[in-house]
Amino acid sequence: METRANYVLIGAFALAGFFGLLAFLLWFARFELDRQFAYYDVRFTSVSGLSRASEVRFSGLPVGQVVDVRLSPDLDGTVLARLELAGDTPVRTDSIATIESMGVTGVSYVGISAGDPQAPLLRGDETIPEIPAGRSVLQSITEDAPEIVAEALSVMQKIGEILNEENQQKVQDILDNLAKSSGELSQALADFAVVSQTIAGASVDIAGFTGQLEPVIGAVEVTLGNVDTTLDAFTALSQRLISSLDVGDAALASGRVALDAAEVFMTGDLPVIVQDLTATTKLLREQTEVLVDDTRRMLAAFTQTGTEATARLTEARTTLQATETTIARLVETLEKIEAAATSFDDLITNDGTALMAETRTMIANADSAVGMISKVAQSDLPTIVEDIRSATGTANRVIADLGQQIGDAAGRVAGLSDDARLAMTQVTETFANANQTLDAINAALDTGQRTLDAAERAFAGADRVINEDIGAMTADLRGVMERLDGAIATVSADLPAITADLRRAAESANATFADMGRIVADAGAPIGSFATNGLPQYAQLARETRNLVANLENLLRQIQRDPARFFLNRQSPEFRR
Repeated sequence: METRANYVLIGAFALAGFFGLLAFLLWFARFELDRQFAYYDVRFTSVSGLSRASEVRFSGLPVGQVVDVRLSPDLDGTVLARLELAGDTPVRTDSIATIESMGVTGVSYVGISAGDPQAPLLRGDETIPEIPAGRSVLQSITEDAPEIVAEALSVMQKIGEILNEENQQKVQDILDNLAKSSGELSQALADFAVVSQTIAGASVDIAGFTGQLEPVIGAVEVTLGNVDTTLDAFTALSQRLISSLDVGDAALASGRVALDAAEVFMTGDLPVIVQDLTATTKLLREQTEVLVDDTRRMLAAFTQTGTEATARLTEARTTLQATETTIARLVETLEKIEAAATSFDDLITNDGTALMAETRTMIANADSAVGMISKVAQSDLPTIVEDIRSATGTANRVIADLGQQIGDAAGRVAGLSDDARLAMTQVTETFANANQTLDAINAALDTGQRTLDAAERAFAGADRVINEDIGAMTADLRGVMERLDGAIATVSADLPAITADLRRAAESANATFADMGRIVADAGAPIGSFATNGLPQYAQLARETRNLVANLENLLRQIQRDPARFFLNRQSPEFRR
């Protein structure tokens, strides 16, 4: 052994080497003595895959690690994780901490979001600050997936209930009814076009009749000029008739009694009659509204009625020709009136005195006639008014029965068409009688007495028609309307239920589609995030799992070939070779 060694130099060299090695190790480990840390607590509901020394990332950048994981001392079931971060990490009050997976290897780390730059930094003066915990995309999908599947199944069940066979049949029935109504409406429009053409032909005839009236109007204007001359002469005569007006005052007093009786009728009885007519009109309006739906189906029967109405218009054309003849007679009468006016002028000029005497006699006769009219107004007019009231009440009752019975007529349109055809035949006969009555009225222009006789004969004919024909028609209509009322009552009873079912089905469908839209909107963002981030990680996890299984199989094969060598490591050392 060496006796003269330089121990001081050897010791100094050894110490220098030791300190140099220590400095190298510190540099290699990047050990910092002046480094500062900040500690934060996070409460998680689950920390699967998280442990001590797990990495902490701030916006994807590593800034620290997990130093402690334990149950919360509040015993609320949460897990308290303490994070050690670099002191300059800008954790803000709205930052969120979540547990993320690094790749698909299952290694978990804590990710902290940056938050709003305007928010203040999270600092704790005396206690450790706590960062709010959030859920990662994978946690959101795995936790919400059962609820989403349950809601989707519920929605599909509701859709299946809405689209059952019963509702499908109801919708098909509605479409069939719409198609049928469209056909009936087309037929109604065609019938209305035919009626419009008939009315257009009648308007042409009326235009021709108006053109024929123009010569008559010219003759009337000439006659009015002559009347003006006659009135000038009559003005002079009126001065002489002033004395005769005193006698006429007495006649006017008698006429005032008749006017008072008429006024009593206008103020007392007429409003009651008007009220009855108003009630009757209201009832007719209600029944008309009920018959609007039935009118479409009756238009086919009315087509034949329009044909018969065309025949009646042809007869009306004959009546117009007779009217033209009457107008020609009227022109001749006006010419005679003009001659009579001339004669009357000569009479006023030559025979005024005799005319005054005759005028006094005429006023006396008018006085007696006014007295008779007053007596008739006082004795017969109340009876007539009472008869009108009775007729109005009877008409109201008949119209009410008719309205109730018409509601039953929709189911028997064919029978009603036959009855309507029979009624049109009877109306045609009535029109023929009316034409005879008009001829009688034209003849009655010559004398009032014959006019009253013709009117009495017309009323007798109308009374015969009402007593003999209307009773049978009313009985037939009443039977038809009773049967139709039963059919409409059955349909009306089912219609509210059908409408309510359709309304409920529409409301359920709207609610279902709204729920589906809301579910899809809520699940869109998580599903998109999972498809972007989670699905590739699952694919990578599958590949790494496959490699791990292959490595484990190789390890097992080695253990099976030489278990002792694997567990005891009996390899001979180098120095014994």
